Amino acid sequence: MNLELFDFIEDTLSYFERKNPSYVYAQGRILETFSQLYPSENTAVIHLHTRIKSKDSLKEKMIRNHFYLDYKTPQEAIDNLHDLVGITVECRFIRNEHELYRSLFSYFERQKTGYAVCKENENLFLDLSQPQPQLQRNGFTIYRLDGYYLFNEEKINYELQIKSLVHNFWSNIEHEVVYKNPDFVMYDQFNKEMLGAIRDNLDVVDRQLEIMYKEISNQSHQAQIGMDEKGFKTFVARSINELVNRKMKDSLGFATDFKKCSAILAQYIYVRDFVNGEHNQVTMIDYMELLNYLNDSEIDFKQKIEIKRTFIPEDPFIRKMSDYWINEMNHNFLWHIFFCMLFIIRPGNNEEDFMDFIDVIRILIIQPGWFADSFMKMSVEEGDKVRDMLEETLANALIDANTIEIVHEDMMYECMLRFRKKVNALDLLYDSYDELMKQEASIRSSLYHDIYTIFH
Repeated sequence: MNLELFDFIEDTLSYFERKNPSYVYAQGRILETFSQLYPSENTAVIHLHTRIKSKDSLKEKMIRNHFYLDYKTPQEAIDNLHDLVGITVECRFIRNEHELYRSLFSYFERQKTGYAVCKENENLFLDLSQPQPQLQRNGFTIYRLDGYYLFNEEKINYELQIKSLVHNFWSNIEHEVVYKNPDFVMYDQFNKEMLGAIRDNLDVVDRQLEIMYKEISNQSHQAQIGMDEKGFKTFVARSINELVNRKMKDSLGFATDFKKCSAILAQYIYVRDFVNGEHNQVTMIDYMELLNYLNDSEIDFKQKIEIKRTFIPEDPFIRKMSDYWINEMNHNFLWHIFFCMLFIIRPGNNEEDFMDFIDVIRILIIQPGWFADSFMKMSVEEGDKVRDMLEETLANALIDANTIEIVHEDMMYECMLRFRKKVNALDLLYDSYDELMKQEASIRSSLYHDIYTIFH
């Protein structure tokens, strides 16, 4: 015959299981509401995690906290379980914990009953009267608040925790290493001191991470093409290079030198998404998360790349380079790997990303702001024709070089210098369109030679 306490526990678990659909519904509404309070634009918040207490955890808690002595019915026991549903707001740094806690006072309106009601959801309540942060049994503090969700006139209790990355990491360490290891009792004082030292070190790590994050974020506001954003661009380039090497070995059994190609892909990301960007910090984290995700994903370099030309660009450089790369990306192995990675790190419409990439290459070599101001002594139409002729010649030289080095940063920089030098010389030498076009063949040959010899 079972002890009476086990009968009570079994009855409570049965009641819990019958009511589970209500708990699942409340969990969804709680997560939905806090997602509105802390949207993705909030750079302090990384993730929102929710869970419903498991049956094993519930059983353990009822025994540990003497529920079988304090409550007479299963419903009474569940009604007094303050963390039936749990939601954790995970933020970047320790200082964000207090900031997010203080923000709750603007999202919830206090009631005479003691609980505050959410302005976005009249069924969601939170106790803002408790002092925060709370002191735990281990001597450390935590932002932990009790609340409830009102569903069909029934209160479903939930617990809100606000934790930084390092504090969340610490909680996992403490749970797995301490509470699940009864042998620690033998070395209780020693391990308390050691764990305290680890916790202190994590606080130092938090400050170091925040300094690094601020440094990268400050750099992202400098909108110069070329050598700024070194830290982030180097990180992305290194991550792409390591990713290519690992995935090529998995897919093909060997790897190739992709370092310089990785560098231009990182430069492309910077020009495309960070120059004059409004949410650079968020975008930066998105790319970090994408690269982490790709590390765990399968990449097949044997698959053919599909590109459909939806229009013919008017710009001669873009038109010629797009034709060249469309022909080469499934024919030349190095170009194939390169464009595979381009489309992987820019998930979306391949055609749009492809044309964006060519446009960025054009910007880096030709620098349109300066180029548009050349040949101003001619008419607008005549100046456009001269610029188109020079762009076309530049593209022909790059195509005939027939090497992936044309997208290496050092080579593109040399192309930019030589192209600019040639254009400036022509702009000074010729006052009229007719005079310049009489020498068109010679000009084309000279510019072609200047660019082609960079690679050969």
